[in-house]
Amino acid sequence: MTRFLGVSVYLVVAGTLTAAMPLASPPGRQVVMLLVSVLAGVAVLSVLPRVAVAERAPYRWLALGLGWLVVTNVAIVAADGPHSAAGEILVAVSHVHLLVAAVLLVLRRGRDDVGGLIDASVVAIVVAALTWTALLQPALNTARVVVGRQTTLLATVLLLAGVLGAMLRLVVIARRPPLPLALLAVAMVCDLAGATAAATATGTITGSSSAGREMLFVVTYLLVGLAALMPGAERLAQPGPAPKERPFRIRVIFLTSAVTVVPLVAAAREFLGARGDTALLTVGNLLIVVLVAIRVARLADQREIAEARMRHQATHDLLTGLPNRAELWNRLDAALAAERASGRPEVVLLFCDLNGFKAVNDRLGHLAGDRLLTEVAARLRAGLPEGDTVARYGGDEFVLLSRGPGAAERLTGHVRDALTAPVAISGETVRVGASVGTVCSDGLLDADELIRRADQAMYRDKAARRAA
Repeated sequence: MTRFLGVSVYLVVAGTLTAAMPLASPPGRQVVMLLVSVLAGVAVLSVLPRVAVAERAPYRWLALGLGWLVVTNVAIVAADGPHSAAGEILVAVSHVHLLVAAVLLVLRRGRDDVGGLIDASVVAIVVAALTWTALLQPALNTARVVVGRQTTLLATVLLLAGVLGAMLRLVVIARRPPLPLALLAVAMVCDLAGATAAATATGTITGSSSAGREMLFVVTYLLVGLAALMPGAERLAQPGPAPKERPFRIRVIFLTSAVTVVPLVAAAREFLGARGDTALLTVGNLLIVVLVAIRVARLADQREIAEARMRHQATHDLLTGLPNRAELWNRLDAALAAERASGRPEVVLLFCDLNGFKAVNDRLGHLAGDRLLTEVAARLRAGLPEGDTVARYGGDEFVLLSRGPGAAERLTGHVRDALTAPVAISGETVRVGASVGTVCSDGLLDADELIRRADQAMYRDKAARRAA
């Protein structure tokens, strides 16, 4: 009820001030901008206590950005005139803080969709670059705005467009987009529209402008404050959904196309006899190439991770994570080849079959059986020296591979120690043992024969245990 009352009061006060903008004189509009920026800053500060400490950074930067805007607006009202050079610097500092806040929010909420955010930013920057070369830059040339100021304006427009693209991506991929996030995206649209409208009309974002253009900035303040007051604003910095990535080939084609847009536009301008746009070539290419480089590096990392995962799945047991039968044969072949090269027989193989596993599996169920196998695998793997292998051969059978003098006794003791302690499964304590067959290489046997003899030795041990 208190939250609803706060939102209602904010909407009434800020909405009334915004509606009065077209009717106010230029000094009156500056007062309105000051009051709405103060209201928005207070609203953002009010959300901080509701946000987890580790997630407050975006909100703090947002509050700082609005604070600089308040200072700027106070200076304008006090001077009763247009922005000075100091005022333009203050507005630039404010925009940097607001931009950092938006970037942090996007990165935190989209931390599971970084690739998608980069793609959306690249698309938005390309669209902004095309808009710049078709509409904005000709208007700035007509207004005789110097190249240095054009470059600053272009950088502002492209940066805002990139952040807006990423924010719209967060809104689009959410099944139910949080209202505060949608409000912030609309605020970014208003800010970008206001910046471009002011730039084309006056050559600067901070100079005197019309009531309509200044109203876009006031609406931006209003929406930012409203987003902070809405329920769920304190959770905006938490991770959002992770959508499915597009196929690798499509992403590469898209990124390659994005890199070529600005150079092609510049070439088209030259072909048509228009003056070259150095600012667009420099700033636009820099932003797009940096984003595309980050994206390509991320794609390469993702591809390597996927390939490593596939290799691991092909050579390891999915349940226990141990090397599987195929990987065991590979390692055994390698060990026998090294043995033959050294001329010293030293390969030792232990074939283990769990005793009592079937009873646990039948009585407690397959899920309990899987948990028992996982626990046994972890115990067998723990404490093995580097170079030794424990693999799941199949079912409840495990094979241990080692080399060197005394390896047979060491591995046998390791298996016995690993299975001594009971295992807690499904609220019960169970015990399992193992029948073990050990075989040592004589330098002549191949992998097939070693495994066959170890298997036979295991069955002899099992038969002896039953007889006993």
